[in-house]
Amino acid sequence: MSKSVEYQEEAGFPEGMTYDSLFGKKPRGTKIHLFNLRKLFPPDDEFATCIARLCILREDLSMEIKGIAAGPFGSLDANTIAWRHNYFFRNSARTLREIASALQRLRKVPEFQRALQKKASTDGYKAFEKFCTQMQDASGLIGELRNSIGGHVKHNAVAKGLKLINDSDNVFWERPIHRQDRLAHTHHPFVSELFIAILQAGDRADNMPPRSATEMLEIPGVLAKLIRAIPHIDSLFELYVSERQLL
Repeated sequence: MSKSVEYQEEAGFPEGMTYDSLFGKKPRGTKIHLFNLRKLFPPDDEFATCIARLCILREDLSMEIKGIAAGPFGSLDANTIAWRHNYFFRNSARTLREIASALQRLRKVPEFQRALQKKASTDGYKAFEKFCTQMQDASGLIGELRNSIGGHVKHNAVAKGLKLINDSDNVFWERPIHRQDRLAHTHHPFVSELFIAILQAGDRADNMPPRSATEMLEIPGVLAKLIRAIPHIDSLFELYVSERQLL
């Protein structure tokens, strides 16, 4: 069984990052539950492995969303705020692809299926099933983003993107005069333009045209719906510890 304690101390966030900017509203109180890690996630246990994997990915996605939505972050924004947004956006595509894979495997676990069926009549169950459908519908886009510019930066994807650069596009390179300053303060701000070009070209069949402006604008909206993975994973963890009588 877990032990819990009340925790209400002020969090020491980095400069520019506030609790409200990340979560909207500070909780009135938090319980910290203490588990034995071995009992929480025993080895050679498919249900435990799936949930442990999802917990890791949940924290990845949470940090990536904060990296996109919060800030400013001082030195993290040195190569423009746009690049920080792009960086965490790219990583979120990789994480969402991993979450989709983890959920697909979890749904095949008999113990999870039995636990989930107990919740079949609840709104939470219906919301989870709807989310899984949304994740499946977006799997093609997520996979493409992950493969071309998220989990990888593919040579062919970059080559296709470069074909879309206009002759009139001018960019700059930031390089300190003094050599000792260059490691920390040299920046290539034009990488944001390269990212947009690669995204527009897409890692798609050669006979498919580049994405239109409308298609480009639709991408953030598709991924934004999948942020709901965070509370769903929290609910899955609660279901897991309840089923295992750990809480």
